[in-house]
Amino acid sequence: MASRRALLVMDNASWHKVKRLNWHHFEPIYLPARSPDLNPIERLWLRLKADWINGWIAKTSPQLHDRLIEALQSLFAQPSLIQTQCRPKTSL
Repeated sequence: MASRRALLVMDNASWHKVKRLNWHHFEPIYLPARSPDLNPIERLWLRLKADWINGWIAKTSPQLHDRLIEALQSLFAQPSLIQTQCRPKTSL
């Protein structure tokens, strides 16, 4: 039986490419530069910001913290929304 590869797909953030990082048994695979459409979390963050952050201003750090917690809890309570937002829009 052929050995299985453990891939870790990431964007091209500079801190992902620091030489001292030890990926252990994972093989890092980097998305092309400037390709947010290939990174599902980017679409999820856009949805989260549109529903919870845009047009809202925190007056204190605790307010921002509470708002983010509420937004994430709401998002996690809707797995179908997460699946819809993270579904690839293009074929690879």
